[in-house]
Amino acid sequence: MEIKLGQSQALTNMNSQNVELQRVIQENKQKVNNQQNQNQQTIEEVTPEKINDAINDLNKKLELLNSQLRIETDEDTGIQVIKIVDKDTKEVIRQIPPEAVLKVAKYLNEVAGLLFDSKV
Repeated sequence: MEIKLGQSQALTNMNSQNVELQRVIQENKQKVNNQQNQNQQTIEEVTPEKINDAINDLNKKLELLNSQLRIETDEDTGIQVIKIVDKDTKEVIRQIPPEAVLKVAKYLNEVAGLLFDSKV
């Protein structure tokens, strides 16, 4: 009789522990969901106006170094190119992506055009 009571009490304890564990899991899920919602609300949308404002701010800072920022589109590949140019000499100080990468991209476009009879 004592064994049955002991087993019954052990089952009752296990059930109460399971209920408590389920409650803690549910609370943690709710906390994670709340944090995800907060993270989504804080992400700002990037708009062309914000990009232009950032470019203007960079240009103002680069004026101190006698440089300016240019963003152009490469005619052959359609890739956006960012250049830092000396104001006086108009010499390119830094370019992203470099000229070599643009040449490789142009070559790959030409090869793809030959293979598939259309430009990628």
